[in-house]
Amino acid sequence: MNAKHHMLAVAVIFFVTGAIGIISSIALLMFGQSPNIVSAISSVAYVIGAYYFLKGSRPAKIFLAAMAGLATLLEGVLGIAVVAYGQMAFGLLILLLAALTAYCFYMLQFSKALNAEFDRRSEAYRLKKEKAARRFYEELEQGGSRE
Repeated sequence: MNAKHHMLAVAVIFFVTGAIGIISSIALLMFGQSPNIVSAISSVAYVIGAYYFLKGSRPAKIFLAAMAGLATLLEGVLGIAVVAYGQMAFGLLILLLAALTAYCFYMLQFSKALNAEFDRRSEAYRLKKEKAARRFYEELEQGGSRE
């Protein structure tokens, strides 16, 4: 896989994780239960972070790297505890999630190819924002001079 595919894989993993969290919160609300507000907010943040990560946003990359590191540790410990408790299928599912988030963390922090692709997208995103801002201020000045 090349860097674009790795970048897309990381974003898809976070997007799917966030979407599952959002759907589960909505399902709980439909059944009259109260969802965990922190979980619901972090699920929305995962989806937003994945979107902006693909665009080249550095804060989104930092957020996703921090969340991947924390989630890997938490899911790993929780998965081992659940397997030790005797629930093999659920424990292995949690360990699979830990492996996926560990992949995301590794790619976000240590992959030179992904970082090069991210830097390219980040520069393009920055230039696009600057161009849009410049166009906005030019239109604002032209509108002000007509009056």
